[in-house]
Amino acid sequence: MDEFGLDVVDLRKSFQAPNGDQIEVLRGVTFGAKHGEAVAITGPSGSGKSTLLHLLGGLDTADHGTIAFDGTEITNMSPRKLAAIRRRQIGFVFQFHHLLPDLSAIENVALPLLIAREKREYAYSRAANLLSSTL
Repeated sequence: MDEFGLDVVDLRKSFQAPNGDQIEVLRGVTFGAKHGEAVAITGPSGSGKSTLLHLLGGLDTADHGTIAFDGTEITNMSPRKLAAIRRRQIGFVFQFHHLLPDLSAIENVALPLLIAREKREYAYSRAANLLSSTL
């Protein structure tokens, strides 16, 4: 696929079962998404949805295939470069929210900006805007 946005080509991932068998979870997944396009990943439990999302987010590595954001392939990037891309370009909404219980909602939302060394005033203002826009 030649368009910028998200391009996934022939993505494959398998895991080794406790008995030593190889379990193929993803078998040649190919798709693309343009900027602003919404994509839904659906399927029964155990079909590979979470595995695919972990690969797209750079949280795991594929056995085969490529993943590119805006023409930049992330498939074989170093952990440091992947962390930078996750920090600046990828957002996650986990099934289990993973909020820090000792922080307020606004502090949890502002935290990634503070880690990215944004000014405190900007981080909290942006967090407040994001939280109010979801009501």
